[in-house]
Amino acid sequence: DVNGIISTKTKLDYESQKNYILNISLSDGNATDYAAVFIKVTDVNDNRPVLDITSTTVTIPENVPAGTSITSVSATDVDEGFNGLVVYTLKGGEGKMDIDASGLILLGKKLDRETQGFYNLTVIASDQGQPVLSTALNLTVIIDDVNDNPPVFSSSRYEVSVPEDEVLGRALLTVSAMDLDAGANALVKYRIVSQQPPTSSPVFLVNLTTGQLSLSQQLDYETIKQFKVEVEASDGGQPSLSAKTLVVVHVLDVNDNPPEFNQAAYHIFVFENLQKGSPIYTFSVTDKDEVENARITYYLSAEDGDNPYSIQQDGTILVNGHVDRETKEKYELLLVASDNGAPQRQVIERNTLFFICNFLLFINLSVCAFSESWFSPVTHQNFTYVSIQVLDVNDNPPQFTKAQYSASVRVATAKEGVSVLSVSATDLDIGNNSVISYSLMNHSNDFRINNHTGEITLSSNLDHITADTVVTLIVIAADHGVPQLTSNGKVTVRVNDINDNPPVFSTLIQTELSAPENAASLDLGVFSATDLDIGVNALLSYSLQDDFAGMFHINSSTGKLMTKKSLDREMMDSYELKIIATDSGKPSQSASLVLSITVEDVNDNPPVFPQKLYSVTVKENEPPHVILSAVATDEDIGYNAIIHYTIIGETASFRVGELSGNITTLQPLDYESRSQYTFILKAFNPGEPHLQDTANITDMDLLFLVTVEDANEEGPVFDKPSY
Repeated sequence: DVNGIISTKTKLDYESQKNYILNISLSDGNATDYAAVFIKVTDVNDNRPVLDITSTTVTIPENVPAGTSITSVSATDVDEGFNGLVVYTLKGGEGKMDIDASGLILLGKKLDRETQGFYNLTVIASDQGQPVLSTALNLTVIIDDVNDNPPVFSSSRYEVSVPEDEVLGRALLTVSAMDLDAGANALVKYRIVSQQPPTSSPVFLVNLTTGQLSLSQQLDYETIKQFKVEVEASDGGQPSLSAKTLVVVHVLDVNDNPPEFNQAAYHIFVFENLQKGSPIYTFSVTDKDEVENARITYYLSAEDGDNPYSIQQDGTILVNGHVDRETKEKYELLLVASDNGAPQRQVIERNTLFFICNFLLFINLSVCAFSESWFSPVTHQNFTYVSIQVLDVNDNPPQFTKAQYSASVRVATAKEGVSVLSVSATDLDIGNNSVISYSLMNHSNDFRINNHTGEITLSSNLDHITADTVVTLIVIAADHGVPQLTSNGKVTVRVNDINDNPPVFSTLIQTELSAPENAASLDLGVFSATDLDIGVNALLSYSLQDDFAGMFHINSSTGKLMTKKSLDREMMDSYELKIIATDSGKPSQSASLVLSITVEDVNDNPPVFPQKLYSVTVKENEPPHVILSAVATDEDIGYNAIIHYTIIGETASFRVGELSGNITTLQPLDYESRSQYTFILKAFNPGEPHLQDTANITDMDLLFLVTVEDANEEGPVFDKPSY
């Protein structure tokens, strides 16, 4: 200006022009002077560093080693000196990256994309001016995947239970593997690498991409119960990484097998008379299934309903009733074995029904008709027929065909070897158990028996027998079983001689008898005789020569003597009976026995007065004396006929002799005091029962009185002393 002050007209910019040369002229109007002014612009920190980078995104593989350069940045600052001195700093990177003074970003630690897939970095370029100016740049470092992770299964071991009838192709389970890598490195594919136990063709399939496991062949629990399948999961990296897992497949039993008998038919032999509950046979029945599907239930039945057997659930047949070969020697039974699986059989399958029909034909039942509605494709039962043959046990002794055998032999025609009779026995057993031999229990000199036929013959001519004789032989019939069983038969042989012996009463028989009277049907005893003959010659009958109008009776067969009516000693006090014993021979012979029977008295009659009323007159003032003798009588005898007397009433004036019956006055009677007496006289005996009679003594009208006769012992007396 006019003052020579140089001022700026615009803002100076060191970065645009660092100095100026001004040509200044000074003129006073006349002279002009020139000067050159050198102006140096001093730098001021007014510019921020400027980063020069083409891309803010950097991609590096995750497997680069530490110390590797990731990228570099470059910053410029147009300022100078410290104002233009750029220093770099780095934010972010989680300690894995750093930047040096030249702007080179280096990897400090190993990267892992699966842990962190990218990093956001901030590069700060700062100058050293006052104040410090800086510029920030956001930089993204993307970690590129490297196939460094194999697939990992969600489980190292999978287990699944599959019923053996599972449908082919249906998913059993899905195995799943994860790969932490990305892209193709994380694309997992599945395959089966092994199967235990091995099979000619694979049993299982696995879906290549989903890992779904399914069946390619039908399972069979009865063949293989468990499979171990090794499944591999591999990724799509190069090189590919893989992992393996084990799938354990448990095959579940399905009730797809019927029980199976080890024989088509069974023929069992048992001895009869086994105790109830005895086992006779155990069946071997198998079912390829297991647990409930293989638990067998048995049913045993007979078409005719006759079945003395039962079966336990272990397959053992027990005797459940009486088994007697003699009643039935063969049983045809139908045995049904059913498992307890689900579903259980509800109807009969075709083959089973044909089997039943064959069984019916086997036991001679020819009719077998059935309906199609009975059939079912499900098989959970099986059938077989069981034939039980009952073997004989020696449990029946020989039995004689008669309860008793009898024969007669006449001595006159008896000769050694003559047949007397034959005995016969049968045995319900069979074989040796029914072979019978005969023998006599006791040795006989007169008889012998054929061991095989049972014929009894004479072994002597019986000439030593002089009287009718009855010979009793005990025949033993024994079988040949073990143990040997026997039975005895009684044989009565009557050896007939002539009727040469009469009946004989024993001398020991008591012939003097007594019997009480009044007793009905008295048993007087048995009076029997003996006869040395036999048979009809010794058959005795008894009779009475005189039965006294049916008073006595004797049993014609036994000789038992009884009374038919009550005896009465007062009618007849003794009897003489003759018993006659007569045999049945021709001609008959007899013997007699005389009995003397005394009838014993029983106190059955009371004392009796000859009259019921007595009358007597007694003079007054007479001294005591017998005024009457009243005598009663008793038809009994002995003690039962003793009579006693007593007075009832008036005992002050009269007495009676206890045994004599004499009635005596006890004092003189006085007509003036009492002119008449009446009393009762009693007669009785002391026997049992106590019997008595009474009489009224009076003399008045119908009564007998004791009348006192007046004596003239008193003079007249006036009824008044004076009149």
